[in-house]
Amino acid sequence: MDNINQIIRERRSHYPHEFNGLPLDDSLIDTLIENACWAPNHTLNFPWRFIVLKDEALKNWLQLVLNNFIKDTPAEKFNQKKADKIQTYQTQVSHAIVLVCEHDSESLNKQKEDLLAVACGVQNMYLSLSQFPSAGGYWSSGMGTYGIAMHNYFNLKSNQVLMGYFMLGSLDKKRIDSHRKDFRQFIIS
Repeated sequence: MDNINQIIRERRSHYPHEFNGLPLDDSLIDTLIENACWAPNHTLNFPWRFIVLKDEALKNWLQLVLNNFIKDTPAEKFNQKKADKIQTYQTQVSHAIVLVCEHDSESLNKQKEDLLAVACGVQNMYLSLSQFPSAGGYWSSGMGTYGIAMHNYFNLKSNQVLMGYFMLGSLDKKRIDSHRKDFRQFIIS
């Protein structure tokens, strides 16, 4: 697949329930992170930071996510299916890349640009997955991303923002179906 239009149009999020539980090679993770670091970023300040979770570190983090979900969800809002879903991540997910934005400026505009740069890096990861026929992933902003518990768990500094997790796993087959709208409806005249 060497046509950039095809790569972009066939990019998909693949979720843990689609993963077959087989581990991905660490070299694939290195490729994704290296390509993320080629994303555009204002003044070349490289605001992204990554924490790679696998094996026991991944299981420990997912157990914390589950424990926090159970502890922090009021009884009337508790959803057992969601708890079960988090539990199955421990056997389905190969790696999680923790996505962190590190600001080096007090400027709110600059901080927004940094967040956008990290998002561009994540898109590079998504596009890079096209070269791996049995690997898929998705960017999760759930699982406590915006809570203080995860900020503390990952020992983040005051100038670092947790932006979520790029969850990765092995696939038997990638989906390429799409439900996109005609691009013309998004052009403002």
